[in-house]
Amino acid sequence: MKKFFVFLMFIASVSLSFASETADHPNELFWKTVNTLILLAGLAFVIKKWGVQFFKNRRESVKNMVEEAQKAHEESLRALKEAQAKLEEAENKFQESLKIAEETAKKEREAALKEAQEIAERIKLQAKEAVEIEIKRGEAELKKYATKKALEISEKLLKEKVNPEVERKMIEQTLKALS
Repeated sequence: MKKFFVFLMFIASVSLSFASETADHPNELFWKTVNTLILLAGLAFVIKKWGVQFFKNRRESVKNMVEEAQKAHEESLRALKEAQAKLEEAENKFQESLKIAEETAKKEREAALKEAQEIAERIKLQAKEAVEIEIKRGEAELKKYATKKALEISEKLLKEKVNPEVERKMIEQTLKALS
């Protein structure tokens, strides 16, 4: 408030000095000074009544806005840190998931290969058994065929070479061998 009155006195003295330079009449200087003082008093009253409150409110408003901006800034920084932490956590989880997926894929691949090898071995074994069975069947059929043919050939040869007299001698020899 003291600064304001010092300012008013400065304005009054400046006004008086300007008024004295242009004054033609001594009364004119007085009235110009009175007018200036009234003007300054009116300005002081208006400034004191509304201006001080306006600037006080404005100062509070600016202060509140600055505080809100600081709070918003702090919240933004906190949210940024949280987001960065979540991003880092997500990246870690992604890396872990990727590692687990790779390990799982490797194990699945190994299990599939092992199973395929086992199946291949069973197929080979079954094929080998089937071949052995077919060979035995073929051998049996071949023996059967060979026996049949041998009998046919023997019968044919016997019929050609055996006559009743040779037949009788064979019977006698068989009987002697049995007794």
